[in-house]
Amino acid sequence: MGFAGLACAATSRPRPAHAVPFEWGFLYKAGPPSAPKQRSLPPSELASILQRDLAEKKYILTGDLTPSIFADDCRFVDPNNAVDGLAKYQQALSLLFKPELSALEDVQVSVGEGRTIVADYTATGELKLPWHPRIAPWRGHITWTLGTDGLIASQVDVWNITRWDAIRQTFTPG
Repeated sequence: MGFAGLACAATSRPRPAHAVPFEWGFLYKAGPPSAPKQRSLPPSELASILQRDLAEKKYILTGDLTPSIFADDCRFVDPNNAVDGLAKYQQALSLLFKPELSALEDVQVSVGEGRTIVADYTATGELKLPWHPRIAPWRGHITWTLGTDGLIASQVDVWNITRWDAIRQTFTPG
């Protein structure tokens, strides 16, 4: 999920945060199981779906993703947030950013090592809060880990900014 931060050089890679993210799952209802799953797709096909979902649907800002490639109990972690469950994650994202005023650019998804798929991106956006905080561009790196059934079992997103900078920007009027 994403809050934001300061832009960095295009060549720098976000580093994992040292602080433990907040567990926000208690705020969201566990929805019904999602659509039938697409188990055991080749990693290259999953990477193509994720590329489309990120580049076109901006799913880490909107929650609009292809649920059939994620396990219903998938764990989603970023420097500020941790949520267990696909429905909870989608609900959390739908409440966060204004899609029409947010962008996800420079998206590059590829098959990683082992049972992983990775992505790098640049994001920016405006939060759905009354004071309209505008979040400065930040760079992110996502690692998806596949379960034995071929579904995405976890998503870990790291940023080039600290969690405290992301929180500070959230409370700064836009």
